[in-house]
Amino acid sequence: MAVAFGAMAGASFAQDLASVPLDQLLDLEVTAASKFALRLSESASSATVIGADEIRALGYRTLGDALQSVRGLVVSSDRTYSYLGVRGYATAGDYNTRILLLIDGNRVNDTVFDQAFLGTEFPLDIDLVERIEFIPGQGSAVHGGNALFGVVNVVTRRAGARSGGDVSVIAGSGTWRQLRMSATQPIGEQGLLLASANKRRAGGSDVTYSSLDSDPNGGTSQRTDHERGEQLYLKYQQAEVTATLVHADRIKGATAVPGAVFGDTSNVYRDAITLADATLAHRIDAANLWKLRVYAGRYRFDGDYMVDYPPLTLNRDWAASRWWGLETNLYTQQFADHKLVVGLDLQNSPRSDQGNVDVDPDPAVYLDDHRSSSRRSVFAEDQWALSPRLSITAGLRYDRISDGATSSEFSPRLALISRPHDDVVLKLIHGRAFRAPNAYERYYAIEGTVPYKGNANLENERVSGTEAVLEYRPSTSSRWLVSAYGNRAEKLLAQTVDPADGALVFNNLASMRTRGLELEFERVWSTGARLRSNYSVQSARNQSDDSEANRSVLRLGKLALVLPVASGWTAGTQTLLVSRRGDVAGYGVTHLTLSRAWAGDRSHVSFSLYDVFDRRPDDPGGDSVLQPVTPQDGRSWRVELKLAF
Repeated sequence: MAVAFGAMAGASFAQDLASVPLDQLLDLEVTAASKFALRLSESASSATVIGADEIRALGYRTLGDALQSVRGLVVSSDRTYSYLGVRGYATAGDYNTRILLLIDGNRVNDTVFDQAFLGTEFPLDIDLVERIEFIPGQGSAVHGGNALFGVVNVVTRRAGARSGGDVSVIAGSGTWRQLRMSATQPIGEQGLLLASANKRRAGGSDVTYSSLDSDPNGGTSQRTDHERGEQLYLKYQQAEVTATLVHADRIKGATAVPGAVFGDTSNVYRDAITLADATLAHRIDAANLWKLRVYAGRYRFDGDYMVDYPPLTLNRDWAASRWWGLETNLYTQQFADHKLVVGLDLQNSPRSDQGNVDVDPDPAVYLDDHRSSSRRSVFAEDQWALSPRLSITAGLRYDRISDGATSSEFSPRLALISRPHDDVVLKLIHGRAFRAPNAYERYYAIEGTVPYKGNANLENERVSGTEAVLEYRPSTSSRWLVSAYGNRAEKLLAQTVDPADGALVFNNLASMRTRGLELEFERVWSTGARLRSNYSVQSARNQSDDSEANRSVLRLGKLALVLPVASGWTAGTQTLLVSRRGDVAGYGVTHLTLSRAWAGDRSHVSFSLYDVFDRRPDDPGGDSVLQPVTPQDGRSWRVELKLAF
């Protein structure tokens, strides 16, 4: 069972309440459920939206922190990357490949690992986020591959109408220190440029692995989870044109790497990602909107590991991917009672490369693999209002993927939305989604202390799911939601040991069924207080192997409270209770944040205390055999001061 208890920025939230009807605060806009914006109650989903005020008042440090508050989700960490478990599905060594991550609708998942970044590896500073949308279920009918269990869309804040900026200073446990600066500058008569940059450093802390107490080097890794990183964000807006550039470079020390010397300071990961896109949104007339978006991305990974062959040798894994594409669609309300969007998406990845080499003392090359891939997609979705109280949403997408092998996928979605009473919304949603094997799963092959071999014959993963949703709004300030769902996954890729040669290899082995029931309650008050609570019961059954299902969370419950206190301060507290996951015990932790905003909400100060009662929970490790358990931090703190100029 799990519970989350939170709060939002009181002064700012109270200002929102003064200008926005209470019922709209519980029925926010969501853009990633379809290719056009809809209210939550109108969308073919049971989406969750987390606003900027909530992010700040709860003291969220990363995207993963924010997603931890969403019903049915659990976030774990191997102290290098964060991993998202969705509605009973969680697997070791999965770099969030079954979740599609978007920034302003632009795909972030790379073309080597298909990785969705959630922790400090996420390339965007959390202060630049206007809202976070999570759309559970199968999203391939709208977005294509990777959206097997859900879509995360991070919507960035718009450049302000006035020039000026702000500077933030952040300090925290583990000698965490960060400096962030943002500024808005008018360009010409209509153009606005928002620029933001930050630099962070952390010395790290000692981490004790009880499962490694018998290791000759001991079970404590001393200050090896150090970190340093830089991020740059540029956003230009002018009339119908928006262009963005995101760049991030993070170096993270690794506390425990399977196959590497435990506790060695040479074990380091580096992730560098650059994303660029430009969008033209042209209003043809009152009924028709045409969008054209061009985008490009680049990702570089380097993993350094100290291994003892012998002799003691520095080994390096590397990967490099580049991609570019074009997406265009036409959204029309030309036909009575219809909201229709049709479009196409073309993407090329000329580089999906990976390798493994010894760097020192004796250079050697074990893998130097170079691949390319492409995707061609067409899609359409129609929301047809049969009456003021009944609508049908039907969508279909066709993807043709070439990545050494060629495959084609049709991804449908059908939803019925009924409003039998002014206070009640009923939704029945069914969809299908897919994911093609990535370059890492197909072609990574080395011999070594932990041997790997490729499998070019892998097939696409597929998931089909059905969800029934009931929303009840007894007043403009309160909302109940009940959701029951079932998913069936086929040909899921799992990494196992081949008994013939002892090498790790991916195969289409798993067939999994997940079922669950979710209950959520929200309420807002005109004083600026807000309450959100949810409880989830979920189950997972693997048809072929119980190992993945055993790592699933069976019960979660979350409670969020926004409570303004004296002199403009807001108190935010979040409590998470997570049930057992396989051999990893359940836990309960509580976080507390005090914050205050001024200068029109452009300046603020916040004090956060995480794991207030020092519970020190464990998470499943990145490898169910070689690293089954990863200890997490106990009590820690964070202070932020943001000043506008």
